[in-house]
Amino acid sequence: MNRFMQSLKKRVIAFALVAVVIAAAGGWWYVSYYTRTPEYSIKMVQEAVSQHDKEKLYKYVDVNHMLDTASDAMLDGLVQAMVPATGDTKEAVSSLTKMFKAPVIMSLQSAVDNYVAQGTWIDENVDERSMAAVVDADMIVNRIGLPNISFQKLESMAVDFDNGTAVAKVQVRQTEAGEDYTLDVELVETDSGIWRIYEITNFKEFIENLQRLRQRHVKAYLDESASLMEQHDAVIAAAEQEIAGLLANGSLGSNATRSQVKAVLENKLIPDWQARKAELEAMEVPDAAGSLHRLRLKICDARIEAAASYAKWMDDKKAATIRASDNSLRMARTLEKDAELLTKQVNAHVR
Repeated sequence: MNRFMQSLKKRVIAFALVAVVIAAAGGWWYVSYYTRTPEYSIKMVQEAVSQHDKEKLYKYVDVNHMLDTASDAMLDGLVQAMVPATGDTKEAVSSLTKMFKAPVIMSLQSAVDNYVAQGTWIDENVDERSMAAVVDADMIVNRIGLPNISFQKLESMAVDFDNGTAVAKVQVRQTEAGEDYTLDVELVETDSGIWRIYEITNFKEFIENLQRLRQRHVKAYLDESASLMEQHDAVIAAAEQEIAGLLANGSLGSNATRSQVKAVLENKLIPDWQARKAELEAMEVPDAAGSLHRLRLKICDARIEAAASYAKWMDDKKAATIRASDNSLRMARTLEKDAELLTKQVNAHVR
């Protein structure tokens, strides 16, 4: 029995020694090797964001260089996607965009710091004094799709130990595009042995692809809405022609004529404007067409108010009622001119 206990004791001690050696080896591997790999730096950046640790982020990301190259990529990518140019024209456009680089970097810096601190790209608790800067930052981060990007996985890592550089293939999800995209993230080894994210080398291509996708969405909206409104315009034209015929063959002084006109207004014209508005509201609207879309909805409201007041006037014949109808009609026509101009402007940016 004693012999068995002594044997068991030796085995336990041997096992414990092996465990200690393995743990020590694992600790050595973690401290001496893994913490000095590009993969570890990618992990630390993820932790910095999730833990809202700005100091850690700046340790593993060369933020200044990232912002500098990202701003160039953003400006060049946006211009190239909207106004394709080559040769001297491309050089002239590129030189012009450099004028906006400094404010773009400031806005991106603010957005990055806020995202690490609060998890949102724009500070929702900003005061009015910095509202202008927030609007710029909001425009920029949305323009390059940052709020809709989420990390998916690290696809691969290619390390060039001789040059002290690495390229991480990072898969992200762009929910606006509804697809995954692989970013080429370059890392550089520092003198201290850690790796820092240095640049996204294909960020310009990402911006161009996103802008082309947005242009397709805008074109789809313009085509669909144009077809929708053309159908309703035909119904409205027929109703207005019917009203014109009733007035030509009758008189507004006649109760019968007024009743017939009111029936056309309430049973055909107003319902069709209401249907148009409902169909527009049901559409998927890209951000670039948001102003135009809202303008079209206001036109529907103004046209509905004008027709409703006109129908009411058929009964009460009050001056205030017909003035209300005329005012709404004038507003509708003004908005329609604005919408026509805005439609041309939006179309001009769709290739």
